[in-house]
Amino acid sequence: MIVERIEYVVNTTTRFVVDFWVRQWPLLLLILCAVVDFLETDNIISRLVFAASFVGTVACLKVFHLERCFWIYGLAFMGLPFVAFDPVNIHEIQKSLHLEALDYNVIWRLTEALQWTGVIIALSAGLYFLRFRHRVSPLVLIKIPLTTFVMYLFLQPFFMLTWFILIMQVYGILGIPE
Repeated sequence: MIVERIEYVVNTTTRFVVDFWVRQWPLLLLILCAVVDFLETDNIISRLVFAASFVGTVACLKVFHLERCFWIYGLAFMGLPFVAFDPVNIHEIQKSLHLEALDYNVIWRLTEALQWTGVIIALSAGLYFLRFRHRVSPLVLIKIPLTTFVMYLFLQPFFMLTWFILIMQVYGILGIPE
């Protein structure tokens, strides 16, 4: 009798955990990235920007029902090699906009996210008007760039680490000297 109750509790708990993981795995991974990113910095303004980008990412993914759309994650991930700012340019942006109170990394992430979002807006508008105007709602011109912006802003350090690992693997596989 007691063994049956223990089995029942274990089975229902396991079923709940597996079901929760299968349904919410993207958000659980985003929470893990948020915790690591939040603990990495000690600047209050940086933490607020990271928290806002995390909330924006989760909100956009949930509201637009894109949390399991692989293409959105891929679209945000592909932005890193295409946008690059020189540290001198970041300092110039910081001085010209009078944003000296913000951390250098926050300005860097914001400018890269804005630049990649501009590219996404141009690509989305081109694809929409040239091919998908009759099949897709015009709301796509808002939700894809907005989701990409907050996701890139939030996951940029993770994307940098992933691209670094991929590049090092390619260099190791191909035997290219540094």
